[in-house]
Amino acid sequence: MSSTDAKLKIVQVITRMDHAGGAQIHVRDVVSYLQRQGHPVHLITGAMENIHQGFGHIPTYHVNKLVRELRPLADVRAFFETRKILKMIDPDIVATHSSKAGIIGRLAAKSLRIPVIFTAHGWSFTEGMPNPKRAIYRLIEKLAGVFTDRVIAVSEYDKQLAIRRKVIHERKIISIQNGVHDYPLKHPKVFNAVPRLTMIARFDIPKKQINLLESLSKLKHLEWTMHFVGDGTEKLKAEQYANELGIAHRVFFEGWRKDVETVLEKSDIFLLISGYEGLPLSILEAMRAGLPIIATEVGGVKEAVKVGNGILVETDDHEGLKSAIERLIKDKDLRTQMGTKSRKLFEEQFTFAKMMEETMSLYWTIARKEEN
Repeated sequence: MSSTDAKLKIVQVITRMDHAGGAQIHVRDVVSYLQRQGHPVHLITGAMENIHQGFGHIPTYHVNKLVRELRPLADVRAFFETRKILKMIDPDIVATHSSKAGIIGRLAAKSLRIPVIFTAHGWSFTEGMPNPKRAIYRLIEKLAGVFTDRVIAVSEYDKQLAIRRKVIHERKIISIQNGVHDYPLKHPKVFNAVPRLTMIARFDIPKKQINLLESLSKLKHLEWTMHFVGDGTEKLKAEQYANELGIAHRVFFEGWRKDVETVLEKSDIFLLISGYEGLPLSILEAMRAGLPIIATEVGGVKEAVKVGNGILVETDDHEGLKSAIERLIKDKDLRTQMGTKSRKLFEEQFTFAKMMEETMSLYWTIARKEEN
């Protein structure tokens, strides 16, 4: 069977598709790609409210007991419902995403002897997570690994972390770095007279917008505007803090935006300040736009932000963050140099086409192994 003319029937399983997180965007783009290539593709998910546009023409199955929280009775019911759907579809391969769907989807697929892959969009036991939770999640993932044909880590950091923590055997895990669709730059980057800083992330405790606001409050003597794109439980707190710091008139909370490319095209500096990460799509999107990056040195971030295209700072290093921002605000030439390097690194390493070439190669390998 040749992969150039044969097709794979593939089921993607994810806990929720009702918000625009990194895993959700990844699944949306992968599913759309698979369908364009003629592969019969199906989606199983829990929460479906406001599901991403573009899924109306793709068979989608709602397992309402599939939720993020640990609910033993609901989890058992979600397993049997997922298993029933998989048995009906009879796919060549199952690809699972996110912690809960990753566990339930793998167990259901293996109970039917269907090849199954789990994509780890950042581990729940990564550095920065609370210690008690890390131990529990590590044990769960180690047990789930028994029922997994292959694990895809979205960064080399996450691959090595899993091996080091003895979560999965080295032969069962592969690193396929995240990638995003390429949109060629329309024209050379033109910077704003007043530097425009942008951070794209949900407002949640792991994302440290509060730290960023604190550092910006020490740079009132410089000209800049800060634009936060995203929503979440911590947004109101951030808005109130910006007001308390006396910088609310220079900080803009824009909510979720569908036109990320336009937002980044108008930006001068991209920031992502987090407690932990896998390999964030937002950084890759900023690199695609030719922007210099300031980010915390966590997870796989340092695989994208290197010497030449950005500045890495330690988590909770307020002074270091302030200094990095000040340096880029003051030095337009440095912004230009780093932005050019970002675009070059993106083209070489982080395109969606490269990611999917490696992903499809793995899909075919696992499917053929089962046939043989």
